[in-house]
Amino acid sequence: MKKWVMAFVGFSLFTGVANAQLSLGDIFNSSTVNKVVNTIAGNESSLTVADLAGTWRYSAPACKFESDDLLKSAGGEVVASSLKSKLATYYQKAGITSSRVSFSFADSTLVMNYGSAKLNGNIVKDDESGKFVVTFTVVGGYIPLLVIDADITKTGNTLEMLFDVNKLVEVLTTIASKSQISTLQTISNLLAEYDGVLMGFELTKQ
Repeated sequence: MKKWVMAFVGFSLFTGVANAQLSLGDIFNSSTVNKVVNTIAGNESSLTVADLAGTWRYSAPACKFESDDLLKSAGGEVVASSLKSKLATYYQKAGITSSRVSFSFADSTLVMNYGSAKLNGNIVKDDESGKFVVTFTVVGGYIPLLVIDADITKTGNTLEMLFDVNKLVEVLTTIASKSQISTLQTISNLLAEYDGVLMGFELTKQ
């Protein structure tokens, strides 16, 4: 599927140059490429809170770099792939597995399950930035615990949720066990070596 999408993107970009009068700079501008990919794949540009409805269970680690620079992004994908392999080991140690971690969305509310613990929250979309904003709460949803931006994409029955590393670790450590907290801090230290990296989860709809 991914190969088909990229092939179609390449064909569309190069055959459409004459009609759209795009310069090479336009073609290789990362925002241009991303808009085409997002349109075909149905990703975050048109994604709404309503599209998230249902329960999504953890299936794999996810991470990426925020850089919009095309060359850096290409290199970042290689590094991100390596980081995912390392994260898989640490996630397992931290109890982040398919049987223990899930997100449930209903209207503008969400519930994050982490083992026997859970966090409630609310989610809205910032139309200007295209990012989703999650507010985790305590005491029955009355007291905000942490507000965090979420970079969310959806392809079919797969959802990818990415967050600022430090903030996500802060969220998880509020409900993690002592042994898990140590592993989560190790993850934070590992990713601190890289600038602008987002960390999170690949989720599958139940």
